[in-house]
Amino acid sequence: MKVHFDQSPAGQGKTERAINSITNRKCKVLFVTERINSFGELKVWMNKHAAIHGTAPVIETISSDDRDRLGSVSRQIEALPDRHRLRDHAIVIATHAAMLRSDFRDFRDWEIIVDEVPAFLDFEEKRTHLDAAFFEKHYLLEHFEGCWSKVIATAAGLTLSPSDVGADQSHDHLAVFHRRVVEASQEGSRRFVLCNLPQWSAMKNREVKWGWASAFSLWELAPFKRITLLGNRFRSDIGCRISEALNLDEIEWEELPSLKGKRQFQARRVHINYFSEDRTASRNLFELDAGQLMLGEIGERLSKELSGRDHIWTANNKHNAKKRGLSTPAEILGDAGLDGQKYLKPKQAGTNLHHKVSHAAIIYSAKASSAQASLLKVLQIEREAWEQSIEHETILQFVTRTSIRDADNCSPVHLWVFDRAQALYLKDYFDGLDYVTASVALVEEGPAIPGKEKRGPKPKDRSPNEQAEHDRKKRAKDAARKRADRARKRALKKAA
Repeated sequence: MKVHFDQSPAGQGKTERAINSITNRKCKVLFVTERINSFGELKVWMNKHAAIHGTAPVIETISSDDRDRLGSVSRQIEALPDRHRLRDHAIVIATHAAMLRSDFRDFRDWEIIVDEVPAFLDFEEKRTHLDAAFFEKHYLLEHFEGCWSKVIATAAGLTLSPSDVGADQSHDHLAVFHRRVVEASQEGSRRFVLCNLPQWSAMKNREVKWGWASAFSLWELAPFKRITLLGNRFRSDIGCRISEALNLDEIEWEELPSLKGKRQFQARRVHINYFSEDRTASRNLFELDAGQLMLGEIGERLSKELSGRDHIWTANNKHNAKKRGLSTPAEILGDAGLDGQKYLKPKQAGTNLHHKVSHAAIIYSAKASSAQASLLKVLQIEREAWEQSIEHETILQFVTRTSIRDADNCSPVHLWVFDRAQALYLKDYFDGLDYVTASVALVEEGPAIPGKEKRGPKPKDRSPNEQAEHDRKKRAKDAARKRADRARKRALKKAA
């Protein structure tokens, strides 16, 4: 199987080159992008190029927002070959999430273009304390490594199709899980499904939230007659590394000619500012009382720096602390004075809507959870590599939506991130662009960054390992209490 890939730097025209190619000739293409929000922009871009070439491809989108279509997104995608069998020029836009959950066996005369690299890893955490009997009937657990077990379908499980599971409203959330398990249960399969339960009965405690994981292999794209992947630093991306580890056979990689240097950019200066010298961004930090005060001070500082300037900003907009009544980083920054109209979601790959903006701030963390970290160890992937691909690349994609991608703009670009590691990652990238001079600086007289401290009680949701440790400590405490009671009774009896 041959895979074409384009790892030209952000803003050099990877997406435009791909769109120019597929609108200039008769072909049927599944164009996969990261965000539903970019669908409209992509359609405009494709129609513009089609008009230039004098072609008239059918261009449509598929997403869960399409209320007029029946079935799940994956079923909509799987129906495309039949629905477009009489057409010779069709382009269908879908999301990474939809691609990772679809079966492509009938796409022999189609091409696929994946814009930006998905994580290629399904990881979900669930609480299913009433469902142990269902899992015990349909799935077996085989110890794999550490706290992780392989999941294999039983004979009863193999009789269930993914559509059977998806059609049951009490189990439709397990449709992807079941399909992955059935694939992993086939003879010779290198697909695997792992979960962090030692036995299914461990899920019966309602405080246990268990996780399952499965990786997407690039070989699932083998039916396509051409596969093209677009992504900055693609070959070192965590998604590529995870998928490549599962390949059945060696992939023939063909790198497209780099677009670096093809467009003539005006010389630019990029100033990267950061707030924390030593402590990195993390959910734990942002959820501390002192961390929430720190975020408020960062928001006040940024609101002054960005006042009167056209800018974009983002921050984490959800976390588990919502259950405990804490505000998200995005809410705190907004309350501190940042303009809510300038807020964007962190993931903005694929858009050119902000290419005139020269100021951007992103206060963001995407560290691996404890369950994800233990999984990465099993997969022999460094935790730092995961966090670099997931956190730092998200930050890079966000800040390069700015005027840095505008070849005719020479205005200096000003960026704000949370910590020094994030700032240095951006500087390393910009240092590779011959038209950019990048500098890094700690924000002067910035907010105090809380030091590391022992955390308070753990949240009520526990992983299977945490629950087992909780139960062990509880048994030990009960045993110690009983021993003390017996000793006290013996002492009283002796004294009497």
